[in-house]
Amino acid sequence: MRPMSENDSDLVSVLTLVTHERQARDRGWWSSLARCYTPEATIQASWFDGTAVEYIELSKRMFDQTPSSHRLGLPVIDVNGTRAIVEVPMTIEFRGTFRGVEVDVASHMRTLHRAEKRDGGWRFAVSVAIFDHDTMTPAIPAATLTLTPDDLQGTRPSYRMLSLWMTELGYTVPADRYGVDRPTELTALYDDAYAWAGLPR
Repeated sequence: MRPMSENDSDLVSVLTLVTHERQARDRGWWSSLARCYTPEATIQASWFDGTAVEYIELSKRMFDQTPSSHRLGLPVIDVNGTRAIVEVPMTIEFRGTFRGVEVDVASHMRTLHRAEKRDGGWRFAVSVAIFDHDTMTPAIPAATLTLTPDDLQGTRPSYRMLSLWMTELGYTVPADRYGVDRPTELTALYDDAYAWAGLPR
């Protein structure tokens, strides 16, 4: 077995960062979550666009109201010195009541992270959610969930059920998030991220 190289060590460290960051968010371990970001880190999600510090504070408030679980797929990690690009497939799962019906909401997406190595440790500097598609189904199969075309008016196909769900809970979900329904914007996002890391596409 060949010895682990510095690049191998960085890959393992970034992978550990990915898993610990979502674990901390799902468990409400706020101090651990804060350690996953650089001091000036920014985050864009469906309902949020701002600093990591603000994200954590708002996440504390929604933790009990809107519990969720993040199911991670295998990430793709590209490291160049002290910078890395990380793409993480993910499904966010919610269970709650929507218009009197108990439902399961699943948002299939991926997160694109820019990570930096500072003082020997890796942290996320920028995290952007990219939405693919989502579903909302009754938790009890015999129940009936009724939606009309008007309910979906103005929503994006990549995160329309998530928009309905979050709006019902009192959150604002803008129509300008990244999604697979706007491929030109995604190309520009990836080009900019990989250029920042000095990595080829």
